[in-house]
Amino acid sequence: MSRARVGLSIGVIVALAVAIWAAIAAGGDDPPSTTTSAPPVTTTTTVAPTTSATTPSTTSAPATSTPDTTTDAEARLEEVRLIIRDVWFGWFHALHRNDEEAVLEVIATPERLENFHSTAASVEYESEPTPAGVVVSEVEILQDSEDCLVVYSTMDVSQFQGEGSTTSGVDVLWPHDGEWRRATRWNSPSDLWEADCTADRSNELP
Repeated sequence: MSRARVGLSIGVIVALAVAIWAAIAAGGDDPPSTTTSAPPVTTTTTVAPTTSATTPSTTSAPATSTPDTTTDAEARLEEVRLIIRDVWFGWFHALHRNDEEAVLEVIATPERLENFHSTAASVEYESEPTPAGVVVSEVEILQDSEDCLVVYSTMDVSQFQGEGSTTSGVDVLWPHDGEWRRATRWNSPSDLWEADCTADRSNELP
């Protein structure tokens, strides 16, 4: 075979080989991807624990009743009414018996003692005085302190002194050994009884 034919044959073979390679390259599989796939995204849902807001239990303090000033005032008025009644009963009862020792328990001044002596000499009662027979009403407290009690009231002693024995006036009382004694007597709340509460008590009866 001549060199020309051999060269031609080799050229054909080479051309066929290139054609086959090109066909394979054009129709082959895609080259593997070089892109690194990101790991799957995992979404973590955090559920906050449910907390129930608990309102602290508060125990209401027991209701305290407001002092009833009306009741207190009425109670004091009644207490003072009984003080006046007892003081005057002591006076009338001592007069009835002409008992100076007894009258010293309900009077505070020498002037009241002199009045006792002058009255005891002439007084006469229809019956023996009793606490129930000294009816005190229309009480008005003019001053109420630890060292002086001043009271306007109306007093009816008709039960033992006779019909119509009613009088009204202001009594000024001073304290003595836990009790009250009459110091002075005035006709009206507008009289000058205030000075008797601050008067010198050096001559007060024992």
